[in-house]
Amino acid sequence: MSIAAGNAGPLLGRDAEIGLLASLLDGIADSGGALVLSGEPGIGKSRLLAVAAEFARERGLMVLSTTGVQSEAHLAFAGLHQLLRPLRFHVADLPAARRARRGLRAEPGTGAGAIPDRDGRSRPAR
Repeated sequence: MSIAAGNAGPLLGRDAEIGLLASLLDGIADSGGALVLSGEPGIGKSRLLAVAAEFARERGLMVLSTTGVQSEAHLAFAGLHQLLRPLRFHVADLPAARRARRGLRAEPGTGAGAIPDRDGRSRPAR
């Protein structure tokens, strides 16, 4: 099996890894899951992540990503903030019991319980 990710062409020689990614995503609603990709530079980790993202989108899943930036290394939770920021407007869609949890309404680095408005400014939680 070869899968194209973006415009990079087919991903060759990774049938086992691609099968594992597909299997993980096929069972994600029932059991959740996690996978760690590690290895030497240049072996195709980024390409496998691109394939995983493509598979997830094909299954109707929301794909979140973040990138570590050296200039933000001194900022607590900078990567987490970048990862979760797109979700801040979806809190209202959660069931009431989950929506009431202060941690879900807080945006990292804005103070406990702060709720960002649509302009990105924070206001205290009620």
